[in-house]
Amino acid sequence: MFIRSIHLENFRNYGRLDLDVGPSVNIFYGNNAQGKTNLVEGIYVASGITSHRTSKDLDLIKFGENEYKVSLDLTDDDGSNPSLSSCYYSEKSSLSKNGRAGRILIRDNAPVDKISEYIGVCNIVIFAPEDLNIVKNAPAYRRKFLNTLISKISPSYFNLLSNYSRLLAQKNALLKSIKASDNMPDMVDEQLDFWDFSLAELSAEIILKRYRFAKLISGIASKHHGNISGGKENLSVEYSTIFGIVGALETFLTKNSKYDEYMNKGLSEGDYGRITGIISDLVLAKLKSVRNYDIDKHISSIGIHRDDLVIKLDDLVMKNFSSQGQQRTAALALKLSELEIIKMFVSSTPVLILDDVFSELDKTRRMSLVSAMKDAQIFITCTDKNMIGEEIDVMGGFDRAEFYCVNGGNITKEVR
Repeated sequence: MFIRSIHLENFRNYGRLDLDVGPSVNIFYGNNAQGKTNLVEGIYVASGITSHRTSKDLDLIKFGENEYKVSLDLTDDDGSNPSLSSCYYSEKSSLSKNGRAGRILIRDNAPVDKISEYIGVCNIVIFAPEDLNIVKNAPAYRRKFLNTLISKISPSYFNLLSNYSRLLAQKNALLKSIKASDNMPDMVDEQLDFWDFSLAELSAEIILKRYRFAKLISGIASKHHGNISGGKENLSVEYSTIFGIVGALETFLTKNSKYDEYMNKGLSEGDYGRITGIISDLVLAKLKSVRNYDIDKHISSIGIHRDDLVIKLDDLVMKNFSSQGQQRTAALALKLSELEIIKMFVSSTPVLILDDVFSELDKTRRMSLVSAMKDAQIFITCTDKNMIGEEIDVMGGFDRAEFYCVNGGNITKEVR
């Protein structure tokens, strides 16, 4: 798949942008704070709704405006021409009918009701300086990395996450409404039973997907890390969830000789039902075991909303014991694993974005990165177009590349 044209309205520093782009390498250069990253962020938001830089849609609206719109015209590998358009409006927008913020999604010129019907049409893998957060910062960054990858491959997973978040919010609202001094009435206990049972069922499905993809990430990222580092260090990724769950899952897979089947193509309907039942029961028991504590603290103290990926280098947790150079290499290996896994599961080639990463990487890491990018459409942002000549040769040469100068939100394509 490749993008034919990009359309931005009131997005970051762009009032209006309509830009045709090439099917191969597109290089956007210019000084800092001119709009290069805003442009590729707009592409990313148009394809997958969320930003790689912020979780607040209001931050994406141009100052003084009340909504933004980002759109892509595409060509798929089968020759079809899909299109995507995402509009977010604030409560002050004329698009708001009930005084609330909202979103309008359009796919192939028709409204889309479910986000799962929108994401996955155009898969984008982005490499950006923010990727270091995956390695060194809070679990939320690693959960987002894992959730984003799975959603690109299995859009229905996004529905599981949305349903879980909705149920968790309702349970937390109930917990906050209970006063610590009150005796818990039977009705409240019954309500918590309902929320916990529903959360446990959803958790089982989400855990099965997360464990599988965490294993895939670990194996593939380890391979890429070894290539980049010359095999001097060993990278591994472990899925961390509610205590005892991973052990129960691995026991089931091992005892029934289902591990290879599970990793390669997924479990049969019967085996899937058995293991989800086992995991759901375990999760439910864990939730009930901490109920009194949760009521006292007005929080949900355990659950998959606290899951993590434990990234290790030679068996040491990287967020605690690693240099910035090691973190960069690990982040690059993780993103390369994302690219490779998408290629494994999705027929159309993902689009690649390199947002100001060449200046962050040494030559060895840059060459490892571009060697994985042949035959894909690539968007590169940089301050100096002359610093990436050798890398362009690896990606197919200057004949494949289009150059664009970005200055103050204005983009000028070089004529060659």
